Amino acid sequence: MHKSQNTPKEMLEKRKAKLKIVSDKMQSHQEELVKTKSELEIMNRELVQTHQAMSVLTKNIDRKKVDLEKKVNTTITSKVMPIIKELLTEKRAKRFWPEISSMAEYLNGITTKSELHLKSIRLLTETEMKIAAMVKNKMASKEIAKLMYISLETVKAHRKNIRRKLNIHNTKHKLSEYLATVMENE
Repeated sequence: MHKSQNTPKEMLEKRKAKLKIVSDKMQSHQEELVKTKSELEIMNRELVQTHQAMSVLTKNIDRKKVDLEKKVNTTITSKVMPIIKELLTEKRAKRFWPEISSMAEYLNGITTKSELHLKSIRLLTETEMKIAAMVKNKMASKEIAKLMYISLETVKAHRKNIRRKLNIHNTKHKLSEYLATVMENE
């Protein structure tokens, strides 16, 4: 058997049929692209609107945060700290001076923006913070030991640890002066 050869006309018809199929597919893909482009444009507009709304919300939150920080700072510095300072001068409250001094430092830590102060609060233990607050207020080690019911050697060890943790290696610097610059008072 021998194959029948297609005539040029038949070949042309087959090619036209294939081209029609390809053309129809291209038309279909073109329509899909237009539809997808339209959907993307809608989504982009919605995204821009969402971004604008989020920007407004963020600005409002930031504004409220700043207002709240100012209110907290003002309340602590104008209302709470004067009471604490008065308590520190009250002789009847002397046995509570370590706790009161420590509380004052924690409150100052809330109101201050000093990186050194924040670093010191993170590094020091609660006892070291109490001792640091008293050292900053120029209390002698003997007086600190008596107030905290610990030995003089324990106070000296805590002072040494405070120096080590805060990287104060030069003994020419007075610890009280350094702490006064780090632990700001209002």
